[in-house]
Amino acid sequence: MHLKIALAGTLRALRLNRRLRYEQLSDAGPKSKVSALERGETSITLERFESLAEALEIDPLALMALCMSARLGAPYPSLIEKAREQLEAFEADGGFELLADQFVDGELVQRTRGKPMNTDNLNAVRELKASGMTQAQIAQELELSPTIVNRHWKRIEAEDAAD
Repeated sequence: MHLKIALAGTLRALRLNRRLRYEQLSDAGPKSKVSALERGETSITLERFESLAEALEIDPLALMALCMSARLGAPYPSLIEKAREQLEAFEADGGFELLADQFVDGELVQRTRGKPMNTDNLNAVRELKASGMTQAQIAQELELSPTIVNRHWKRIEAEDAAD
């Protein structure tokens, strides 16, 4: 089942359970948008999801748990327990410190473009290049793609030229 279908059924069940009319969910969007959500014809943004949860007087996490329960056909307590375990593992691995580092004064920290470079691979290529190996030999030795080795090779040459 698609998540938007699970949301549709969950939204409908919550609205009926709470005896709410579409008009009472106006903070979450126009009546036509809420109706389309209930029919599974449209998706919503995270901001709209949060507004919808507020209008339904349910915590956004509880709403997501209900949606995922419907989507996966799994009881929500087991989904919440699994999520709790994953959050604890994230915390144990220092994830919350890394998360905090992504924001300054409530704003997302801008990062440089591109994927972060694997400095371990760069250093390994540097050592093997210095020992006289070719790019093809290094790629085979390190089990890296020739493209990655070539990228590191050029970076090393550029660094050497700058020195």
